[in-house]
Amino acid sequence: MARDINTITNVVKQAFFASHEGYSTDEVIICDKLNEAFIKACKREMVSLSDEAFNWHLISLRKQGKLGKVATKRVYANHDDYLHASEIAARFIYDKHNTTVDLAFCKPELKQEFDSIAQSIAPNISVYLLRKAAFKLRKNRQLKPELVPRVANWSRNVLSFPAEEIIQNQSLVPRAPGVYVFWDSSGYLYIGESKDLYLRIKKHLDHSDRKSLAHYFWEKGFREITVELHVFERESEARRKSCRQAYESNLIETRQPQFNLRP
Repeated sequence: MARDINTITNVVKQAFFASHEGYSTDEVIICDKLNEAFIKACKREMVSLSDEAFNWHLISLRKQGKLGKVATKRVYANHDDYLHASEIAARFIYDKHNTTVDLAFCKPELKQEFDSIAQSIAPNISVYLLRKAAFKLRKNRQLKPELVPRVANWSRNVLSFPAEEIIQNQSLVPRAPGVYVFWDSSGYLYIGESKDLYLRIKKHLDHSDRKSLAHYFWEKGFREITVELHVFERESEARRKSCRQAYESNLIETRQPQFNLRP
């Protein structure tokens, strides 16, 4: 086993130094051109491993300090205008798949899912910059998983639908306890909890009893609104309001939705 790990390590190191063009390991993971060259170099020596395995081993070597200082080139960008898009996408991937942004970017299918969500919020920004912004959030410890969702064992299922799709087909929303999140291109809008997500979401999309949110929906419409649902088993601890409120409060504290923070 140790021999196999050493072999993989040597292959990944050689492939990285042959393909990174002076950029960091993070750049090799998020830049499609660099990552394609890295994976190609790995597979010339070892065809049996997946892209995910090679990418994750590269990140592991970086975390263990086994690559040294490798970056001689850096890419600088101001992500302020779209940082919220990367945060929403990264947190959704974590909540749905229980996967950090590092591991998500190692898996082609999760990287694609991140790209799709982030670009639905910031459509004029390249996937490269959105991924880079997510890594900036990670480096600044701004993507730390919330405590309550991490320890709650309530058989959570995380879903998301465009609000207009729910309006056309309300049965998409389960009749189950849970927490819901509204977001759009401006960021997180509102987070709430309910013992019956179906009835609560229906009320919000008809005429929300949260006056500021109702006014926002009336003014902006629902075309850009996404509804994210954290759905729990009916017989789980989430049937208790206090449990749902703890989960809700943790998300509000971390994600700072604009209509939870004002009347």
